[in-house]
Amino acid sequence: MFVDFKNLPDDSKIWVYGSEQNINSDTQIEIGNILENFLNDWSHHGNTLTSSYEFIENRFLVIGIDQSFNPTGGCSIDKLQNLILKIDSTYGFNFYQRLNVFVKINDKIECIKSSELKDNINVDKNSFFYNLNITTKLELNSWLIQIKDGWCSRFLN
Repeated sequence: MFVDFKNLPDDSKIWVYGSEQNINSDTQIEIGNILENFLNDWSHHGNTLTSSYEFIENRFLVIGIDQSFNPTGGCSIDKLQNLILKIDSTYGFNFYQRLNVFVKINDKIECIKSSELKDNINVDKNSFFYNLNITTKLELNSWLIQIKDGWCSRFLN
């Protein structure tokens, strides 16, 4: 069952997908329609899943699920991932490039390959990046962290 993202509790499980390019509003509407249809019918072993999505900063797609009513599992997660793969293939966002680093530079989000971080003169250990490894909705409040505190710090050495 699709609900407004604001109505998901803070402990809801989330998946975050970062796009190498901005996602314009028309595309967000198209994808939103696809996601809303999917989430309205999404279930696990016949049990309806309470879920939602949100686009953040025109760069990130977040899917959330309230597991307090009905938990999800392998098959239902696979269905979601297959849909995201299809969306990714259609629009070319490269959501699954997990070594991309989304760095905030001069109030803009730059997508930088982790292997190129050390060569970027605008990036250092104190630069902020979006930690896409978060797993709960509450963590969206603190997912912008310094590189020195994240998984990608090793790429600056």
